[in-house]
Amino acid sequence: MDLIQPEIGGGRLAAGDLDAISLQPDATALRVSGLDQATFETLVERHGRQFTALHLWKCPRIQDFSPLESLPDLTLVSIFWNQRSTRLWNLAATPKLRGLEFEDFSRLRDLEDLRNAVALEELTFGDKVWMKNSVASLEPLRGLASVRSLWFALKKIDDGRIQPLAGLQGLGLLRCPSNLFTTEQLAWLRARLPDAVRGSVLQPIEMLARPIEIAGSPSRDVLVMGKRKPFLSSTADASRIQRYVDNYWRLVERYRDDPTLEPPAA
Repeated sequence: MDLIQPEIGGGRLAAGDLDAISLQPDATALRVSGLDQATFETLVERHGRQFTALHLWKCPRIQDFSPLESLPDLTLVSIFWNQRSTRLWNLAATPKLRGLEFEDFSRLRDLEDLRNAVALEELTFGDKVWMKNSVASLEPLRGLASVRSLWFALKKIDDGRIQPLAGLQGLGLLRCPSNLFTTEQLAWLRARLPDAVRGSVLQPIEMLARPIEIAGSPSRDVLVMGKRKPFLSSTADASRIQRYVDNYWRLVERYRDDPTLEPPAA
């Protein structure tokens, strides 16, 4: 069911607009925009238990998501653009949650609520439009053994540590900006995660689908993984790229050979 408002900023949904939900009693998924705190609470109280999937799109005025704790049957929650909330909710109260997305939250810097998302299989968070947000630490993710897919986009992680991601031994796919961590950190993570885990950040280089064109220079079609690493040309910089690749795999082997070694924080 769709209650997305036409305004580019998400609009403002009136409480009366929620009455349309009563006309679709069999709907189990809802996309809605323009909620403020009052209309959000009205939605949850009157209609929340009808839905197992909620997509709150452009609801920047919600400051407290704890009403979701009264919806234990939720399996999917997606929230895009919020300017007031500093936390999620007690995820232990939504034990069936399998998928969670929260993107473009300008004030949420503590991921502590994620510790209780023990059944979560798909997790996406961070910035969707502009890369400007940071979080204190990834430590709350360490125990999420059920997560299969993890995508996050951040400008910074305050403690600079990648180690919590090694706890995600059920992971199948990892996507994050390559410049969040050093090459040494990424090599350490490659050594600690199962070989089957996919993700360009777990490789020494990435071939760009759209090369960077600079007048008078060869196309730069290779990105070396890691903080402050360059874009290079697969033809003009072939030997340099190979040195990066060889060094990366040497680091991986070093960390595999000694499980006690850890990389410096970024």
